[in-house]
Amino acid sequence: MSHEYTIKDLIDAALRRYNFDESIASNRVEQAYREVVGEFIVKLTRSVAYDAATHTLKVVLASPALKHELTYKTSDLIEAINKKIGRDEVAKLFLL
Repeated sequence: MSHEYTIKDLIDAALRRYNFDESIASNRVEQAYREVVGEFIVKLTRSVAYDAATHTLKVVLASPALKHELTYKTSDLIEAINKKIGRDEVAKLFLL
């Protein structure tokens, strides 16, 4: 029986084997967040953390007013981040 694999398949398998896929996903999501919200909101963001196991993005904001405003746009932010990444990676977004 012959198995044919693409280079992408082999690289993905190696990344999963050594648990790099979660850290790569985290970096992609965190970078996409910064690009989606823009420089002004990034300056008011204290921290961004993505948990690949639960598909949850946690964002700590410096401004309660901004947190309140972004709460209404949570689903739009998730959609924009996933679009930027090119796949449905983020399922939940918590603004703290």
